[in-house]
Amino acid sequence: MRLRNKVAVITGSSRGIGRATALMFADEGAKVVVNYRNNEQSATEVVDIIRGNGGLAISVRADVSNPNDIKMLFTKTMDTFGTVDILVNNAGICPPKPFLELTADDINAVFSVNVVGVVLCAQEAAKIMISRETGRIINIASISGIRNFGTAGNMPYAMSKAAVVNATGMLAKALGPNVLVNCIAPGFVDTEMPTSPEYVERVITDSALKRMLRPEEIAHACLFLASGDSSGITGEVIHVDAGFQLK
Repeated sequence: MRLRNKVAVITGSSRGIGRATALMFADEGAKVVVNYRNNEQSATEVVDIIRGNGGLAISVRADVSNPNDIKMLFTKTMDTFGTVDILVNNAGICPPKPFLELTADDINAVFSVNVVGVVLCAQEAAKIMISRETGRIINIASISGIRNFGTAGNMPYAMSKAAVVNATGMLAKALGPNVLVNCIAPGFVDTEMPTSPEYVERVITDSALKRMLRPEEIAHACLFLASGDSSGITGEVIHVDAGFQLK
């Protein structure tokens, strides 16, 4: 087991990529904190699966756009498991809206979760990791934040994910040498994230693999970055995009 007795906090892990990552980490021996904002039933289901397989997990409701909720998330983690070894910054929102209809509130709402939440969660995790001189932080960005691959209908999301890519490098500099910070930029993943049919068709047509990705394929990349196999890697962005950039 590559993550035996490691404690992993995974934001937004009641569904999609976060859920797949939580289940995979638990299978590899990690003690998992399943974070959710609204869907308590799905979070409980993830915890029940992990416990049913003999693992350890708790669920914690916390809105990562709220600094007080973030502090509470890590306090509960410490109270239960005593440390944090791995943080996966997965929580994100993508409310599509035409560019000409965007308001400042629309943009701020996306950035408060996708960027501010990522940085503040990393800050809380780093306080624990630095004192132990070890830790892994994995940020989930998107191919939308790379080389303008997003669309005008999801501009705040694409902008926010570009910021996550940049923040990854800054965090890696700030937290080295003992805390490794890396990023995964998924292509189109078959999740519940709202996406236009036109964008789905474009991604599938333009990708080398001619298909959507499965959440588990992103989880495997997270597992690699969380494990000892990646001990020489920090500040990097791994594209798991079904070959979309090859178009």
